[in-house]
Amino acid sequence: MANAPDLFGMISKLQFHYWFSDKTHTMDALVHNKCERELLELTKAVAKLCGVAIKMETEPSGKGGLKSWLTLAAKSPKRTPLQKIALVNTIVAASVSTPNNTSVQGAIDTCLDKLIDEKELDETKRTSLQQDILQLKAAAANLLSPLDQDTVIKKRRSNFYDLLRKYQKVKSISVTLTDEAKKPLTEEQRVDREDFKNFIVQSNAVAPQTVEHAQIEIISPVLMKGKHKWRGMYNGSAISFVMKSDDFMEMVQSGKVEFKSGSSIVCTLEIEKKINGAGAERIIGYNIVSVSSYSEGGKTIETPEAKQKQKQNTVSKRQLDLFG
Repeated sequence: MANAPDLFGMISKLQFHYWFSDKTHTMDALVHNKCERELLELTKAVAKLCGVAIKMETEPSGKGGLKSWLTLAAKSPKRTPLQKIALVNTIVAASVSTPNNTSVQGAIDTCLDKLIDEKELDETKRTSLQQDILQLKAAAANLLSPLDQDTVIKKRRSNFYDLLRKYQKVKSISVTLTDEAKKPLTEEQRVDREDFKNFIVQSNAVAPQTVEHAQIEIISPVLMKGKHKWRGMYNGSAISFVMKSDDFMEMVQSGKVEFKSGSSIVCTLEIEKKINGAGAERIIGYNIVSVSSYSEGGKTIETPEAKQKQKQNTVSKRQLDLFG
């Protein structure tokens, strides 16, 4: 191994190795290109989280299954420490080998703790190498929460393994960090076919976002029963929404609430979301869960359901105080 202080510069490439169930070294070009696209998009997402603008170059090879090398470089090398590129490489390698619902930290530690040839270093170089590894671990730890929650990384990884799952020829995939000469620096982190399913996102649904005290100006209310959607203005944008407050709907249908130009409501708004094919969150619907007040003739009127909720909260608080 080169001098340990050069560790950040040594972590130069990512090697992706497709292992086949036969003795050939060929892969369907369309499948391979789609897989590489998902890996590139995953890498871009990691680089964005690490705060570094990168350039990517790929090198294919047909020896021993199918291998390809991805070389990352900073777009502004003079202003980008080598540690940043080493960090991106390490996190990408760890992300590709980390199943869903599992923190990437374990794979990062495994990747860095198994740098090859460490046993051949003298004590001074080994200490320096260990310090560099600790720096990388600390930098990765600062990004752990956003890394584990990033929907783009999760979805791109899922797309990658879903493509491989459907292509029966691939029996496993492995990823390795290498130096500029393509010499492996870490052991291969290998994922076998039977485990591909553990990397695939089973649902694109996202937990709905709840906004308390949301103010919506009513454009067009629905006065009849059914699943028709209302229209309103929320945060400067027109939205369609479902009124799920039965109490408020009863007031509207009975004529107790009349809407005029500029009428608005204050409510609990539920925003439904899902993840698209690129991993980005998209809003798919709005629901009004409850209405706390509405405007009428320039006055703000509190609804019965809001008063009832306040009463229930008061009772609950007294019970807590009593037994607290």
